[in-house]
Amino acid sequence: MPSLRNLKGTLLFLAVWAGLYFLLRRPEVEAIDLERPPAVLLALLLTLLFAGLYGALHFGRRAWRLADTPIARIRSAPQGYVELYGRARLLPGPPILAPLSYLPCVWYRYQIEERSANGRWWRADSGDSDHLFALDDGTAQCVIDPEGADFVKTRRDVWYAGASGVRSHALWGIGAHYRYVEQRLMPGEEVHVIGWFRTVGGLRDAPDTRREVADLLERWKRDPQRMALFDRRGNGRIDPDEWEAARRAAEAQVRREQLQRSADPDVHLMSDANDSSRPYIIAAFHEEGRLITYFEWRAAGCLLLAAVAGGLALWL
Repeated sequence: MPSLRNLKGTLLFLAVWAGLYFLLRRPEVEAIDLERPPAVLLALLLTLLFAGLYGALHFGRRAWRLADTPIARIRSAPQGYVELYGRARLLPGPPILAPLSYLPCVWYRYQIEERSANGRWWRADSGDSDHLFALDDGTAQCVIDPEGADFVKTRRDVWYAGASGVRSHALWGIGAHYRYVEQRLMPGEEVHVIGWFRTVGGLRDAPDTRREVADLLERWKRDPQRMALFDRRGNGRIDPDEWEAARRAAEAQVRREQLQRSADPDVHLMSDANDSSRPYIIAAFHEEGRLITYFEWRAAGCLLLAAVAGGLALWL
């Protein structure tokens, strides 16, 4: 994709530029009186180097996956790893309320932080919504399982409170005892979702009647009361003709169950693929291009950090 090739060229230029810059500046940097021992400084730089490389791969993979995966329509989406776009909807049932603001939403994440005696913020409580919600693209609805998803650009509110818990209007939380952070995905918001798509219900594949009959007979064999129904002679064993009657009864039951399943409506599900190379992303973006750019810039920033840290480490 052209944008990805341009990004790689830009990042390579920045990495070369940063390395040359710090090599040329070496005499000036040597004159600086470092407060930390060189070993500690080198360890810090190496940590930043590997963290930057990891971040570049992490965000770069997300940008590549989004650019490489076309947006599918729910009704005709293939089974497997796909990208969907639509609006978030609530499923039937009790409403989902964000725990801090009590606003209705389809998903939330919250965190409560308490200020310690030295002025630092420490997490006192946090949590994520595990409620299912739906994505509607106009052709059908897909049930979204939020577990394991990376939520991007959702609504985020931050406010402060005093020791009594009453909301404070202090600037930047100065003098406040608590800080509340809440993210929400609201009903009707436009959402991009990329993850593992599957459809259940109905008969998606040709049924294997022979295998299902064999499985059912195996279960019946472990049920003495069930097998006694086929012992018409009452001799305590199942004779060949009685076993054939049991097989026909099992086949009739399997075909009835298949007929019932074929009438069930299809239910589309989206969940985590449980594969690190296939990220599960739920993003409140209107345009896919902006979402890809979002990850590209973060990959570029991480790679620039790695280049600067690597240049300094080589100079030392």
